[in-house]
Amino acid sequence: MHFDSRDEAIVNQAFHEVLTFNAGFNFPHNLLAVDIMTALVAAHQASDEYFTSRHTAAWDTTFVIPPEALASDAALFRQCNKDFPTMCRHKQALLASNRLSLDRLHSIFGSDGQRVPGIELRDFNILCEFATQGITPPVSANFQPQSQNIPPLRDRYIKLQHPINRLLYKQYTDGTMILLSLKDAKSIPGIHFSPQHHADSKGKPEGRVIGDLSGQHDPSYTPLNGSAADKDALRVLISSQWGEIKHPTVDQLVLMVLTSADLYGWDNIILWKKDLKGAFNLLNYNPDHCRLFAFPLIDDIVVIHLAGLFGWIGMPHAFQVLTRALHALCQHIISGLCYWYVDDLMAVSRASLYTNDSTVVDAKVQQLLGLGSIAAAKSQVDRCLEFLGWSFNLDTRTITLCARNMNKFVHALFSFNPAEKISISHIQRIASLMSRTSILSRHMRPYTHAMHVITSGYTQPHARILLSDLAQSDIMMWRAFVLLLIAQPERLSRTMESFRPQSAQYCIKYDASLTGLGVGIYNLSTSELITYTAMSLPFEVTNESKRQNTMEFIAVVLGLLLAWRASLHHFTYNLHGDSISSLAWAKTDRVNSILARQANIVYTTISVHLLATVAETVHIPGTLNVIFDGLSRGLSPRDLGLDESKMYPILHDAAVTEFIMMCDPSAELTNMHSHTNLLHRCTVLLT
Repeated sequence: MHFDSRDEAIVNQAFHEVLTFNAGFNFPHNLLAVDIMTALVAAHQASDEYFTSRHTAAWDTTFVIPPEALASDAALFRQCNKDFPTMCRHKQALLASNRLSLDRLHSIFGSDGQRVPGIELRDFNILCEFATQGITPPVSANFQPQSQNIPPLRDRYIKLQHPINRLLYKQYTDGTMILLSLKDAKSIPGIHFSPQHHADSKGKPEGRVIGDLSGQHDPSYTPLNGSAADKDALRVLISSQWGEIKHPTVDQLVLMVLTSADLYGWDNIILWKKDLKGAFNLLNYNPDHCRLFAFPLIDDIVVIHLAGLFGWIGMPHAFQVLTRALHALCQHIISGLCYWYVDDLMAVSRASLYTNDSTVVDAKVQQLLGLGSIAAAKSQVDRCLEFLGWSFNLDTRTITLCARNMNKFVHALFSFNPAEKISISHIQRIASLMSRTSILSRHMRPYTHAMHVITSGYTQPHARILLSDLAQSDIMMWRAFVLLLIAQPERLSRTMESFRPQSAQYCIKYDASLTGLGVGIYNLSTSELITYTAMSLPFEVTNESKRQNTMEFIAVVLGLLLAWRASLHHFTYNLHGDSISSLAWAKTDRVNSILARQANIVYTTISVHLLATVAETVHIPGTLNVIFDGLSRGLSPRDLGLDESKMYPILHDAAVTEFIMMCDPSAELTNMHSHTNLLHRCTVLLT
């Protein structure tokens, strides 16, 4: 690895960004330029270890599918009188003793599915169908099997044919595929050909074989995943048949840990995880429909799948039925708590009971899915463990990005010059990482919107565009934050306790016009109005409708400032208003309008300072929001029947007026300094 003056310039710039960032947030730090270099080197080294097609090509350069495998399946095809469904049933029967079956389902869930609480009867019945008939793939209304219109081989497949064929042959030897000559395959009635494809894998140099079931090489070809015009309808059909996919969130996993800690104490619990081996490959396709999963290879060879594969639009939904059943099963049989994410089990148990919990999961899952269905080598247990790309630490009681994702984010942020053109795919990757990481810091949530917006309207991922000044500024802010996160994980990691739901003590009600704001704070336990205020805007606003949501959000800011003046601290509140957008922005700490960027920064800064969190938002129809609509339009408290003694005299509060002035949507924030200056002024006023 070699570094030159260009790298030194990047380090110096990053160090300057960190200093500027700290000036805005007043974060104490001891970060040095050498620490930045260390972080960049680690990210660069990690990225060099990400497996790509280059690694796949080197993994195997010679493999050829053995002719005897083709001869064996050709003989079986003839033995079955070229009745392909019969051939599929024969092949699947060879593995039946160690696969999902009706007997296995009944032995776990009972013949009526009632033995395990929590499993939905609908899911049990679907699994019984999968066990007896296999998965029958739904297709779009205009789908026609493509037996003659054979798609060309993908360039990636041609380039990586040896390692891909080796991976496919491994699945063939496992008994979940059929190999035929193209001539024999074309004789199968209703067969459908799709291109063979391949994807990189973070943990394997050989990558992963997938099917390209969406590609459309000419307009007359109908992909199994549906064409552009009917893919959405096909998704709806699949979802209605097998249920929606609902993955566990990081919030749910943290609450799982908090619940266990409440029961047994932080020092007495342990984290653990397991993984299914083969995942999608554990479920068979309906033999009458395996013909739809045919993929031509080099040398006129065709591979046909008998079990689930990556690339088919319906497989995640079909597998989710099994995931839900496994969740119900494991939640029933272990003493601890758990969630399944597709084929990954994430759990927490009392340390003294972990061994029993782990053993019973291994036994029951393999009783259901067969010996070897648990990937024993991937089972882990520790006080600090990675769940969904987050590092969960029971000792510090915090979560942060796992090392792999941290390095990925650092590399993505520093591997380009923000002032030069960058690909749409890279922008989208950074935007996704920003949104994901913003869960750690409310301060950083305003700096995610611009990167998402800038790619709208582009359909070519490799197209290169210039970043706006605002997007460049956000890059700088995130560079500084991530470097500080590496340097001070104990300060910038997020406590698990902060995820705990809190009951609201107060309710802030608000409304805004294009000339004024009206807000009030109520005590929820007594329904008493504690204080209220109204003010004319200290800046002019045009009557464009797009400005109204921003004004409503500024009214929310005023509500927090009123709480500040009422000496409220570390509280949770409900928010009532007649603007759906401003309610959503306040709940997520993130606005969807450049006009509200300044107000967003002021709002999150005040919220963090007050430790104020929104519990619930309630939309009040405008016709019912009479009091605060009236205040925002200049009506007197007496006219509205309010106690004048509870009105806060905002006209004499220069600090509150300055805060609202900072929210002026006509003021532009176009670089990092303008953002940090705003942050710094907010911090000074609050302290």
